[in-house]
Amino acid sequence: MSERPLNSVVRQSPLHYVKGSTSGATTGDKLGLTITEIDNGCYLSLRGDAGDAAFVDGVNSVLGLPVPTIPNTYEHNQTSALYWQGPNEWLLTSDRAAGELEADLRAALKGHVAVVDVTGGLTQINLSGDSLMLVLKKSSVYDFEGWEFSNQQQRCVQTTLAKASALVARQDASAYRLIIRRSFADYIAQWLLDAGSDQGCLIDS
Repeated sequence: MSERPLNSVVRQSPLHYVKGSTSGATTGDKLGLTITEIDNGCYLSLRGDAGDAAFVDGVNSVLGLPVPTIPNTYEHNQTSALYWQGPNEWLLTSDRAAGELEADLRAALKGHVAVVDVTGGLTQINLSGDSLMLVLKKSSVYDFEGWEFSNQQQRCVQTTLAKASALVARQDASAYRLIIRRSFADYIAQWLLDAGSDQGCLIDS
């Protein structure tokens, strides 16, 4: 029997053991919620002064994104997303390698700023389907339904979801993105399976 080298690393996603799991009726048009794990390259915590033109221009030069200044909004492009978390704090997700992106930001930003790699602690899942709003109502006290009547399409909020902390971002009317701690991923997935069982739920493999 062959043995794995001691220095080898096996990378598994936080939802590795629950992918393909279902609850309720999951055939035909009865499937109400689909949970899909998103494999982003990195997560960086970014802090700085949004009123400092040099900071804003530096972020834009690296990411090609404006810095969100309206509370509970985010900006995104094909490779990266920047989520407002406070007057001087944002969460950056990107397909780029963490070390490379962190180095580019540090080179472009001067003064009182902070760039911290938090990739090891976070993961993302996407929720989509007709029972999305029903599941969110079951899982959080936040009024997500109010977002449907807002002119701000790119909404996000830090809140409690299934008794765990999460950053929830609206993609469109039928899809929301959750950024959660990796250590809570399995727990939240199991919670969503139960909450979505009325109309059928699937963790996409």
